[in-house]
Amino acid sequence: MATLQENLRNRIRKLPKPGNAAQALKPFFEAVSNALMAIDDQAEALGTSYEGRVSIVVQGLGTEQVSMIVRDNGIGLDQQRFKAFCTVDTDYKEKKGGKGVGRLFWLDAFSHVEVESRFIEGDVISTRAFKFELKDQDQITDIDPVESWPQNQTGTVVRLHGVSFGPYRDNYPLKAPVLQGHFASEFIANFLSGAGTHINLTCKGKHGVELDVEYPSEVQKLVMKGPVTLPILDWDSKASVNVIGYLCDKQTSRGLPGKHHVHLLGNGRTVETRKIDDLLGISSLSDNGNDNLSMHLVVSSDYLDQRTSESRTAFTMPETDIAALVKLVVEMARKDFIAEQVKAFDAKRRASFDKFLEEQPIFGYGQASEIFASLPTSATSAESFASALAIPRMRAERKREERLQHLVNAVVTGDKLPVDFSDAIRSAAAGIHENERNALAHHAARRRVVLDLLDVLIRRVRERDGKEDVYHLEKTLHSLLAPMQYSGAGHTESEPSSHDLWILDERLAFTAGFTSDVSLRTFVKDNTQDDRPDLVLWDTLFGLGSVSSQNGDELVDDVELQSKVFIVELKHPGRKSYGPEENVQLQVQKYVKAIRGGQIEGVGRRPIKVSSDCRFHCTIVADFVGGFETQIASWDYIHNRAARQLTLKGDFEGVTIDALPWDYVLRTARENNRALLDAAGMKRHGQTVFQAEPSDAEDKSHVAAE
Repeated sequence: MATLQENLRNRIRKLPKPGNAAQALKPFFEAVSNALMAIDDQAEALGTSYEGRVSIVVQGLGTEQVSMIVRDNGIGLDQQRFKAFCTVDTDYKEKKGGKGVGRLFWLDAFSHVEVESRFIEGDVISTRAFKFELKDQDQITDIDPVESWPQNQTGTVVRLHGVSFGPYRDNYPLKAPVLQGHFASEFIANFLSGAGTHINLTCKGKHGVELDVEYPSEVQKLVMKGPVTLPILDWDSKASVNVIGYLCDKQTSRGLPGKHHVHLLGNGRTVETRKIDDLLGISSLSDNGNDNLSMHLVVSSDYLDQRTSESRTAFTMPETDIAALVKLVVEMARKDFIAEQVKAFDAKRRASFDKFLEEQPIFGYGQASEIFASLPTSATSAESFASALAIPRMRAERKREERLQHLVNAVVTGDKLPVDFSDAIRSAAAGIHENERNALAHHAARRRVVLDLLDVLIRRVRERDGKEDVYHLEKTLHSLLAPMQYSGAGHTESEPSSHDLWILDERLAFTAGFTSDVSLRTFVKDNTQDDRPDLVLWDTLFGLGSVSSQNGDELVDDVELQSKVFIVELKHPGRKSYGPEENVQLQVQKYVKAIRGGQIEGVGRRPIKVSSDCRFHCTIVADFVGGFETQIASWDYIHNRAARQLTLKGDFEGVTIDALPWDYVLRTARENNRALLDAAGMKRHGQTVFQAEPSDAEDKSHVAAE
């Protein structure tokens, strides 16, 4: 015959170690839980109501000499309970959810543990005091009692000193408010309901008392609504889950991550507290005139009780199951606890989403209502909508492509075609058309915003003509069309800079090689002039370039000489004064003379030789007023007398200068874009409302159809 022996050191070594502050505090919470159970036992023994109290004093928080003393006026460690204490894995409290190992965690978490208890054995009040140590033998040794007890009072005092090195010390909270937050969360079920034992928590620091609170009143006074018992949740036929909801002052979440929480109980105590802000979606809740409230959902189930680890720090079930349960609980709370607020919130979200689709129609890859329903509840802004829909949109496009490829394969391989093949063809074609329409709508909507902004800037510059800030506005106007002080020669990668030159001429939409507001000597080889053309363009996709493809990397002088160059000069709207030295024809001739027959440095320092007979298309954008109107008075009319044109001769043969009014440029660009809007099925007459949004920097403008 033989009896198995317990290796206590090895048992302690194998206990799960904490990974965060809540878990590091569990051994301390075990002492508090034992005190609460002792008070319940005393009330049960007396057979009457009993005013139980627990007093907790914490000292030295944040130092190596942390001290935690837990006092209760419960039943005490009588002989039966002391025997259970001395049994390593006792089942004494099993019916009450006790794991029988809580005090073992004291040995793992603290360097010094003492217990003193007063109890009634028969008719005699007795006292026992002992030191509890991690040793191979004699782990419990008697010490002299030091506690002063009121007459006839029973109870227990547990003294925990010095947090152990390693995971416990690394994760132990350093400040009283953090400890308070986790403490309230641990016993949240009792505190929110206002029932149970009175607990006083005092934290003392170098400068005296830092915290002195009474529970459950400290939490109960913050409850604005609740307890509300929600319908029993049938969890995938696994278990029946009980949920109690509360709306509280946001202070109830102090010390916890996030604002709204689900508290998962195991045997009446919180095992895990999870932030549900993203699942809930609504940041601020209200009730009966109280705003900015936090929601707390207390979840309990026999299923969870049976799967609570011995450390009470986790459930012995897959994380996916826990996450699914939390999601179901939040969905039920949205439906049955805060339904009206959710309805208003979702209506506001839907309005924001509809506006987002109007501005970003490329994300409209399906029915708007179905897309909206698929969004996470935390998605409330344009940026979050786009982030959430990027992958689903990609998958939808891929699915369309796969369907089309399947149809192509059926035709090419000669396989027998299905009866509904024509329907499949129509469906695939409709999908492609819808995808193209969305892409076009996105493109057109973005252009509409740019044109509306151009309209605003033109008006502002005209209003501020002659004022100090007109130069700044003029730079802003220029930058809208193309970035200022940009030179392709300064870039080592063959990538065009972002611009909106299509406003001036649709052929310039994909321009790759250009300079903007840089001196001639910067991009023309061997030139020393400081004159700065507003825009010089030499490499475009449609008809103006001399490379075989957009952003081509071949040496241009080895293919053919550059034969076309586009020059743009922007005169700020409203300008009337032009001096003799500001003649636009002479200005253009100076640029042509510097560039023709020379060499431009393109992207990546690529040499681009310009032919001596290169044709120059020059555009001057200005208001036809004052000195400018005088300069162009003899030029030919073009565009139904809306603009002017001058064709140069002699040394400047092949140079054409078009003068376009700002209003004409804006009007024609809008007319061209309206065709895109119509093709995309969008409302033609829209106006962008530009407004500052201090609380949300994500969306700077909103398109509203009028």
